[in-house]
Order: sequence, then structure tokens, then C-alpha cells
Amino acid sequence: MPHQVIEQGDGLKVSVLGAAGGIGQSLSLLLKTQLQFLLRGADCDSKRLSLALFDVNKEAIDGVATDLSHIDTPVEVSAHSPQSGDSAGIGSCLENADVVIIPAGMPRKPGMTRDDLFNINAKIVAQLTDSIAEHCDLRKVFVLVISNPVNALVPVMHHRLRTKHQGRVRGTGIERRVFGVTKLDIVRASTFLREVVNKDSTNTMPFVPVIGGHSGETIIPLFSQNELSEQLTKEQRDFLVNRVQYGGDEVVKAKNGKGSATLSMAHAAFKCAQDFINVILGNTKEINTINFGSLLDFEGRPIAHGAEKLLNAVDNCSFFAVPMTVTREGVQSVDYTIVSRMDAAEKNEMLPLCVSKLKKNVANGETFAVQLV
Repeated sequence: MPHQVIEQGDGLKVSVLGAAGGIGQSLSLLLKTQLQFLLRGADCDSKRLSLALFDVNKEAIDGVATDLSHIDTPVEVSAHSPQSGDSAGIGSCLENADVVIIPAGMPRKPGMTRDDLFNINAKIVAQLTDSIAEHCDLRKVFVLVISNPVNALVPVMHHRLRTKHQGRVRGTGIERRVFGVTKLDIVRASTFLREVVNKDSTNTMPFVPVIGGHSGETIIPLFSQNELSEQLTKEQRDFLVNRVQYGGDEVVKAKNGKGSATLSMAHAAFKCAQDFINVILGNTKEINTINFGSLLDFEGRPIAHGAEKLLNAVDNCSFFAVPMTVTREGVQSVDYTIVSRMDAAEKNEMLPLCVSKLKKNVANGETFAVQLV
């Protein structure tokens, strides 16, 4: 049974917090089976790959880790839980982690919005933030938040790091390496567009950038920025926008209230994670990726080149998902021009509604973080 603490030298360590849940199990399977294929050159034989899995349910995580450890890939798996003691608790899970992925929390149930989840999941994320601050090397780690509502939970994490852990975070640049995972919105937009316009003509998947937030009308699928959208009627496009914005509800309904979007979310999260892992492994110096992140650093200054212009375009909404250039040190530039490339409907109708709702979500997260002991 994989309880061992993995000593990390010249290797890659990915930690998954909430690994026994619906998303966590599927994501862990993808990481276990696919991580080795991200290695290049000499790293294929020398780089140690580690997957550390944490969950509050000891029995469940022990089972998941044991099951995964039987898969024939060179990725080492370890199980961690609060009941396992210091030698296999969350500290050993997070120690030396290069990437921390957080699907932990309560999943959505029928009739629940992402906001309904907030009070429960915000406390969980705050506790995990404390553990990350205590056990991770904040100068290098990337943190990817899947737990919903992303629009409010990422601000909770930022605020908690900036205030409660001020001494630990100073000078680390960690705020440039904390993101909410919104990749599923892009996956859905691209999939749904192909279903309508060219499913039978090619296996190539179209790419549709999706910016803003990660719930309802804060999600802005930019169909105008894919040439295939020229084939859409207004009714088709309106339908696709709504389907992307409320795709999670479609899955919950299809599962008759007995589950949510776990498989597609795990797929999207893995696609997101592998981008950052490629940077960490040195396969590329930088990536251009769309994730939900802060536009301000912990001193209240624009976080990178382009952030100030984007802030001006989104009514100073301090968190926003847009294309960002990311290196090993974190966000280096923000693509503010994507707003200027929006068509009239996107810019004049969707963007103001997104910003209005998103600013409230961010404020809710920050208010909660202030009140949390």
C-alpha cells in the first residue's frame, strides 16, 4: 500500500488535494498514466515522477492510491490523509510539490449554484491555503484551484496568503502562480462549436477562447474569434453561448442529480496542468494560457505587463480570466488586446454583465476571507 513519503530530488512532484472525489480520482488516473509522456530527452530515464494524493477520507484515499499504484507507469503514488499522522499527512503530501491541484470540496447538487457552495468550500480552501503556505516552497510552486465557486475561492486564497501568511509570501511571487482552472469552459465552447458547424468534415477541434469568470454570465465565450462562427446564425450563437455558460447544469441534469461534471472537468484540469508541467520540466520557456488569476500583486500593483490596461477595460475587476504568458516564475504578461478584439455583442452586452457579476463574486470571497479567523 503506497503510504511512503516520497523524497524529491531531481524530479517532478504533483500533489492533488481532494483526490478521492469524483474529479480527483479521474484526474489522478490521467496524471498517473500520462505524466511520463511529458518527459523529453535524458529526462525520460532520469527524472523521478511523483503523484501525492491527499483526502480527508483515509479509507478512500488509501484505496485510490493502491489501485493507481498497480498501473504500469513509472509515476510513484503516495496516499496522505489527516489520520495518517505527520509521516503521511498533508505536510508530506505538499513538501517539495511543483504543482498543487485542488479539486477538494463539496460538489454541486441539483438546484445548487456555484454560490450555494461557497460557505462550505471557502472554509476548505482557506484551510488548504494555510497548509500550502506552511509546507510548500512558495518561490516555485504553482497552485491550480478547481473547487467551485472559482470566482470567489481564488480571491479567498489570495487574501489569506497576503494577510495571514504575509511573512512567508513576501518576495516569493506566489500570487503570479495561483490560478483558477477555467479550461472546461474552453473545452466546452470548442466542442459545442464543432458539433454545430463541421463535425463531419474534419477531426480538427476548433479553438474558442473563453474569458471572464467561471460561472453563468461571467463566462464569455468569444465565438467571434473563431472563423467558423461566421457560419452560425444569431440563434445558433446565442444557443451556444448559453450552453457553455450553463454546461454544468446540463451534466447535473443528465446524471439525474446523482453527479456533476467530473470526467470532463478532470480532462480539462489535466490539459491545464500539463501546460504548467511543460514549463516546469523545461520543455518550453513560456506558455500562453487562459486561467482565472489576479491582475494585482500583493502590493496592489498591476501584476504584469498589460494588466493595467486590462484593469481599465474591466472596470478594475481585480480577478479575470484572459490569455496570460506564464514562465517558471509565473505570469509575465496579460493580453489586454483580447477585449479590443471582441465584437459588438460581446463587448457591449456580455462584458458589462460579466464584470458586474464577477466583481460581486470577488468581493464576496474577499469579505469572507477578512471575516475568517
